[in-house]
Amino acid sequence: MEIQSIKESRFNALAAYARIPDVKIISKEVGWYQTDDLLIVACMIFDYTDGEYAGNIMVRDDAERYRNVIISEFFSDIEFAKEALFIRIEECHADIDNIRLEYLGEFNSTIPVDFFTPLNGTQDRLDPIFDELINNPMHLSAKNIIEPMMRWHEDADGNFIEQFQTTGFKQRIWELYLFAMLIENDVILEPEVAIPDFICHGFYGRFCVEATTVNPTVTRGVAESIPVPSSPAELEDIQRNYYPIKFGSALFSKLRKQYWLKEVCVGKPLILAITDCISPESGKISKNSLAYYLYGYIHDWQHDENGQLQILPRRIDEHRWGDKVIPSGFFNLENSEHISAVIFSNDASLGKFNRMGLMNGFAPEGTQMRRIGTQYNLDPNATEPLPFYLNVNDESYQEYWTEGLDVYHNPNALIPLSPSVFENAAHHFLLPDGNVRSEFPTFQPQGSITRISLAE
Repeated sequence: MEIQSIKESRFNALAAYARIPDVKIISKEVGWYQTDDLLIVACMIFDYTDGEYAGNIMVRDDAERYRNVIISEFFSDIEFAKEALFIRIEECHADIDNIRLEYLGEFNSTIPVDFFTPLNGTQDRLDPIFDELINNPMHLSAKNIIEPMMRWHEDADGNFIEQFQTTGFKQRIWELYLFAMLIENDVILEPEVAIPDFICHGFYGRFCVEATTVNPTVTRGVAESIPVPSSPAELEDIQRNYYPIKFGSALFSKLRKQYWLKEVCVGKPLILAITDCISPESGKISKNSLAYYLYGYIHDWQHDENGQLQILPRRIDEHRWGDKVIPSGFFNLENSEHISAVIFSNDASLGKFNRMGLMNGFAPEGTQMRRIGTQYNLDPNATEPLPFYLNVNDESYQEYWTEGLDVYHNPNALIPLSPSVFENAAHHFLLPDGNVRSEFPTFQPQGSITRISLAE
């Protein structure tokens, strides 16, 4: 048995759900470890109150969820604490059956959930992306990181698996992405209720997140055809009308549910989290459409005689596509003041999970990945994005779950959301004159594709 030091993000993928609530409020994690057979994972914590270090040891129950079992001795010296932690890990590993029996008795009566083997009733109607995930070896990195991460889901029953494999796959992946992103932002999840999706407790207080997706309209079992532009003018029409109506349908449905009246949401910022699941490519096209709909403005531009970029906000009252018409400006709708912000990412995809899997030791040996895309140009006079080409295997490559997240703040919110909650996201604020002030991190991708090659 070998004890290995691992990245925090790998520990998060394996056991983030096992953290004790509020632990990050009174302490911080400073090291993460696993045994080479994954029977045990552990983290070293620094207690703010006493100024001492100790190790938290976790072992897997019958459902393969990690559970907290032992805290090692506290020391003011981190090296002494690490030595004591490793000794305790070795002792636990040598007596793992008795440890599991002693500490995990109440959890040792469940069977591990198999998320990936198609059920008898789903084999003929698998979601195409789910089918790719389980059958295409190019996606082994994603599959290998998704499996332990999904252990957090407390309601993983037959209905959940059926939805995950068929009609609800994209929604479940979106929720899984949000789970990983929230954990990365030092959020503790409080599993008190099923609705809304996430009750969160972080350094900046408690808040709630309800997830939704934009989906193709299905009529008599046939999904709608997505409009394909044949000219720049048609693309502009699609972005300014078709996609805002799609976002509007999903967000207005959530608004009508009045989550702010639920006891767990009262007095807390309420966030709607949305992504585009219409097609694998549509999220890159529809991204700007969400801002049009939320704020009710379109922003034209021109350069003045000095070459300085001038943004010209233009108020829009409605979005019209065929016989469908909706009012623009979600944040101006009745009751929308209860929504603190809307967050969006177009990167809750297999590409993202593949890259994160490679970075965190879940990829088959010899896997190579290259990432190609465009990023926001931080030049204040730029009107075009910058291309990028990245080697995911490079030791200097870094990526975070939060990368690519956009936070659209509601200017009329009764309970505003602190931008510090999602520190490394892009934040957008509507100004009184109709302009939008955007605060971008150093690297904010607009969209990308991931090219994968496996060892021969």
